[in-house]
Amino acid sequence: MDNSPSDLLPIGAHALSADPRLADAVRQFGSTYGYDYFDDGAVRRTLAEHEAALRRLGRGGLVWAGSLATAVGIVWLIWAATSEPENTPVAVAPPAALLVLALAAFVQVNLQGRRKLRHPFLEGYRHVLAAALAHGAPVSFVPAWLTGRGGGSLDVAPLPSYAAPAGGPATGVRAASVTPPPKPAEVEEYERIAERGGWHDEAGWILVVAGGVGVGYAVVKDLPAAYASVLLIALGIWTWIAGHRLGRRQQQLSGEARRYLDELTRSQAAGAPVHELSPPLRKLLDTRL
Repeated sequence: MDNSPSDLLPIGAHALSADPRLADAVRQFGSTYGYDYFDDGAVRRTLAEHEAALRRLGRGGLVWAGSLATAVGIVWLIWAATSEPENTPVAVAPPAALLVLALAAFVQVNLQGRRKLRHPFLEGYRHVLAAALAHGAPVSFVPAWLTGRGGGSLDVAPLPSYAAPAGGPATGVRAASVTPPPKPAEVEEYERIAERGGWHDEAGWILVVAGGVGVGYAVVKDLPAAYASVLLIALGIWTWIAGHRLGRRQQQLSGEARRYLDELTRSQAAGAPVHELSPPLRKLLDTRL
């Protein structure tokens, strides 16, 4: 097995079979959808195949064509509307039609993505994860692509509702014979840094631009007090430097974080329960390609 971070499953077969009630539910889902969700190797390969197919769709020619048509249509529409044409409806009709075609392309991509997410294997696996969460089994993460989550917070294909079993933990649950590896201090530092990063470039640009505008205003209006805005430029540069140092340290620690994910993968394959990953580690999994 290739022990890369991408091998880490949301939940392994050992954890699925630890609770007899959960194991029965997973077997029922497997029978309904025609897949063996206890076969970690097959589940890993099939998930990877579907994820790759969705990524290809999101980067395919239809998306590029729609993006290009949108850019050209907007520029054309603005030019047509501001060039004082003799017949405005005739002038704006071609770019408007181009924008409609672009919208149709994006709608088609969205529909294709929804169809891919409704594949029987993925439908069944979402039921498996919902059941595992309801039974209190250790689900390390729910892949964002599996629920169709894009840049927003809404899921196109959310996990189905599943009633939590009554009566608390089932009797006869097998305890895990393998424990997951301890989290190194470097990984904890990576999580802290990743949580507070990502804003330095934007803030630095805003401060520098604001300072530049202030200095320009001071020169034009001959207002000495406005020259104090040069401090904003200095603050922006300092923000850039701080962000560069933080990013460099995060890059150094990301290797240790990936090695930790590798260890989690190996321990999961050996039967250890891998509990929920932190948002920075989940993001590291999502951006591995």
